[in-house]
Amino acid sequence: MKNKIQLIYFSPTGTTRAVLHMMTQFMDAEMVEYDFTPYGVYESDTSFGADDFVVFGFPVYGGRAPGLFRERLRNVSGANTPAAIVCTYGNHAYHDALLEMRDIAAAGGFIPIAAAAVVTEHNVIRSVAAGRPDDADKAFLKQFCEELAARRSAINVDRKSCAALAVPGKYPYLSVKAPWQSLFVTATAGCIACGKCVADCPAGAIPAENPRSTQRSCIGCMRCTRICPKHARRLRKLFSFAGNLAFTKAKRVRLEPERFPTQALPLSGLGDL
Repeated sequence: MKNKIQLIYFSPTGTTRAVLHMMTQFMDAEMVEYDFTPYGVYESDTSFGADDFVVFGFPVYGGRAPGLFRERLRNVSGANTPAAIVCTYGNHAYHDALLEMRDIAAAGGFIPIAAAAVVTEHNVIRSVAAGRPDDADKAFLKQFCEELAARRSAINVDRKSCAALAVPGKYPYLSVKAPWQSLFVTATAGCIACGKCVADCPAGAIPAENPRSTQRSCIGCMRCTRICPKHARRLRKLFSFAGNLAFTKAKRVRLEPERFPTQALPLSGLGDL
């Protein structure tokens, strides 16, 4: 019987989910998914034991873990449960995201043993890192999963000797700016008020009585622009222009994925954890 890997993720545009699915191709384990993206899901307690293995996956918003994901993880707990942390970001910067999620996981009873920052297509300005993850990124994920398997075996031998996982970031975490509110996304004349965006909005920011509008709770995740059957939701032109200007460098310079710890596990065991 294969071991199980529990995937807990927030993935409005499906990119983070796709990265985690790529990882499972390189793991000899059964995949169990907990999609924390939909509005109102997993409000009950979800707990894991010492024999489980959890992978937390999320996109970086403003250099941090998404606020909605942080809130929904309050009902998730571990009991010395080993875990990996995977953030995805659009070739710009992930700042304190890994550090913040490491702290959240540790406070919830998990033992983070490895982390990775993976470059993917930007969720807003899609021309940034378009086509990623590519073959080189997949090769990185394969290597990361191989090292992760070794760390899982090592931690099962002696959990008490596992030191805190070192990841980039600093305290206090990067300040989170106010939501874009209804200024970020707009509905065009092509909207037929079908209600799909209402049902699928992670923040519950699109009112059923007027699906052409967007409420202040919008987090700018761009899910509605991806799932609209008429492509009638889009980034406002002003933000599109400003975003393309701001990410000019990100379009030219390729950042590579990173893993932590940065070295493979030594044969002697847990020395670098």
